[in-house]
Amino acid sequence: MTNEELEQKVKRLEEQLTEVRIELLERKAEQIPLSYLPYQVKIPDNLENYYTIDIDGSIEGLYRYTNEIRVLFYLRGLAFKTKTEAEQYLKKSMLLFKLHEWTEEHNGGWTPNWEDIKEEKWSVMYDDKNKELETYVNYKKQDFLKLPYFKTQELAEQFIKEFGDEIKEVLC
Repeated sequence: MTNEELEQKVKRLEEQLTEVRIELLERKAEQIPLSYLPYQVKIPDNLENYYTIDIDGSIEGLYRYTNEIRVLFYLRGLAFKTKTEAEQYLKKSMLLFKLHEWTEEHNGGWTPNWEDIKEEKWSVMYDDKNKELETYVNYKKQDFLKLPYFKTQELAEQFIKEFGDEIKEVLC
């Protein structure tokens, strides 16, 4: 057998080995229950018809961008089906920024200490039945809230007076 024939035989064996490895991986993948697979966001086919928010706050069509950039906008939550959705998102994010800035300024550097179950931590909730914002106290369970926590009930009430109508209009 010549050197060339040996090299061809080695190449065929390597290809066969690669095929066997692929088959083994496919079998292993089939054995993994769907519940163990991480969630994958599905990308819509028509992203060119979506909108985004430009740095100056204007609403732009995603048709201006490459598909790769459109997908990045989508995965970051910055691609919207309609101009109205984009405008609402912009209002919401600007309001939340303003609310958190106000709270940081008025709390005087205070942040909730969740290890201290005796410390009062005040927040604001929306009562759907009465269509009103209310203060409530929390001691040990950190809720996943859009609105911040306050050092005192008085600050939470002042927050409602200052921003209540705007919060109800944009967030509720």
